[in-house]
Amino acid sequence: MSKHTGTKGEQRDRSGETGSLARRDFLKSSVAGLAAGAVGGLTGLDALTKNVSATEVPEDKEVGFAIPDGQPVVLRGGVVLTLDPAIGDFEQADVLIMGKKIVEVRPNLGNAGALEIDCSGMIVCPGFVSTHNHQYEAIQRAIISDGIIVFSGDSDQQKTSTTDPQPGFVYEAYGTVVQSIWTAGRFGTADTPQWDIGRSPYEPEDCYNAEVIASLSQLTQGITCGTDTSQSSHTPEHTDAMIEGLMAAGRRTLYDYSGGINRDTTPAPLYKVPYAVPTRPYEYPGAVLAPGAPLGIERIAKKYFSSKDQLITLGFAGGPAVIPNLPAPYTGMTGWQLGRTFGAFLNAHNVGGTGVPSQALAAGLAPFDDATLVHCSRWQDHPIAQISHSGHGYPNPATSAAMKIWADNGGHVSIASAIEMQMRHGMPPLQLCLNHGILPSLSPDVDTNMSPDPFTMMRAAFTCQRALANDLAFPISDPGNLPIPQLLTCKQVVEMMTIAGATGSGLKDKIGTLTPGKEADIVCLQFGNINYQPMNNAYGTIVTMMDTRAVKHVFVSGRLRVWNGRLVGVNTEKVIRKAIRSRENVLARINGSAKGFDTDIIHRGKNSFGHPYRPAFVTSCCFNGQNEFAPQYVLRP
Repeated sequence: MSKHTGTKGEQRDRSGETGSLARRDFLKSSVAGLAAGAVGGLTGLDALTKNVSATEVPEDKEVGFAIPDGQPVVLRGGVVLTLDPAIGDFEQADVLIMGKKIVEVRPNLGNAGALEIDCSGMIVCPGFVSTHNHQYEAIQRAIISDGIIVFSGDSDQQKTSTTDPQPGFVYEAYGTVVQSIWTAGRFGTADTPQWDIGRSPYEPEDCYNAEVIASLSQLTQGITCGTDTSQSSHTPEHTDAMIEGLMAAGRRTLYDYSGGINRDTTPAPLYKVPYAVPTRPYEYPGAVLAPGAPLGIERIAKKYFSSKDQLITLGFAGGPAVIPNLPAPYTGMTGWQLGRTFGAFLNAHNVGGTGVPSQALAAGLAPFDDATLVHCSRWQDHPIAQISHSGHGYPNPATSAAMKIWADNGGHVSIASAIEMQMRHGMPPLQLCLNHGILPSLSPDVDTNMSPDPFTMMRAAFTCQRALANDLAFPISDPGNLPIPQLLTCKQVVEMMTIAGATGSGLKDKIGTLTPGKEADIVCLQFGNINYQPMNNAYGTIVTMMDTRAVKHVFVSGRLRVWNGRLVGVNTEKVIRKAIRSRENVLARINGSAKGFDTDIIHRGKNSFGHPYRPAFVTSCCFNGQNEFAPQYVLRP
């Protein structure tokens, strides 16, 4: 694993005391923590793993158990769902792995001398792939679980002004708590902030710890690949910390290079606070510090992404518009052109941005098969209250010129069904995608509001589409006499979580199905227990019955990462402790000295009961101010 060259100035160490903590030191200690603890309890693998210990795993090696070179592995006797129509699914079959690759899938494989893993009572299927997650927010888990997405000035969703309707209050929402307080360290504009600590409260180490715990926890949930849209690229040190955290965790990830907060544009006096960030220019997406010293996507592409044959691949969150102030030779490039210059897969937010597909088409950026747009909610051409198939809607046709352009040119869509329903992005556009022949992939989006586990994602998509479709069966709910669209099946939802996920990450030729020649990203789901037996349908059990307790074994690129539900070669307690300390350190900076036009404004949030600011802990968060246009419920026992 590559190292940082260090940061300037003093940083806070993990105990909260001020000390000189170099980037190399914290990265070294963090990776050592990942490797700490012997690999134990590996029935049938003890002879091969007994020497894997904290002192014998070099810090530049991947965690997890690597099968010895030349040693074939057979996953024996499981219910095998290949998701490859050319191969099919099996009520009982074996999967042969050699090194990184799947070699063969069929019943009754021989291979004398292979290392055998008994998979009876398990479903063996491709690893789950999610396509959008802000992993730097993992230390903010459930911080606004009752909150919605609103940003200040979102008139179409909710008034969030600090002076209206009640003077001096800050609504607790994603835009205010997560993006303003915890990410930017500032509430209000850069020129006229209402509260400002002069920097992001995240140190690079905090980004690193968040990436590690997010990646490792998702591995235990069966997500072998995810897209990390971490909007914390404030400085090169922050960006490096996120990428190196992903590398240390050892899960497959599309690193979706995204913006942070450019504090260099803030007036100098606001920097005079105790936690000043080292003076480095804002690097996103591609500024130049000096001749021959590139920053931004050019820098990280050369430093970390020189090969396509690695677990961490490069994505870019730029859009189809021209990026201003790019240096030569990139001057005048659109975001997509810049990303494609460095071989990046394109992945970007789109909430209500119906003009993006036509803009991209007009700019000559088609085809869009290397691009995934996330959410794509509110893409309808006309106001409609219900959506059916083939453009039928009520009271207007449910057509979408934007979705047609996107589908006709090979674009992909990522839908975060649970989050979109909970946070008020708009109705998840599952039916709109299906109407246009797009099988969307699934996203967890933000740990601040919802679990990132794949069973939650699958169940949310399954029930959302079927609820909207099924309601049309009743005349009282269907005044437009709309025809009922086809209902999603459990198998189609699993395909969203595997095949569509791999395609929407630019990895369809590597993962997503159990096809010989692809890399062995495999999940073994245990059904032989009281929670799921008797099992009558494999796909139905995954989508409607299972939860994260079902995840038994996990392979990533042929490397055993989870065994019997536990991470291999990882000191999970240490990872958790570091994440908690980072949460506490970030909160301490938020509670520290601040400057601005109203230094106390952050302490007068409608649900912030502490002074200084702290999240609501044993009560409802974000309750006041979500909807002040209707009376509160009068509840009875």
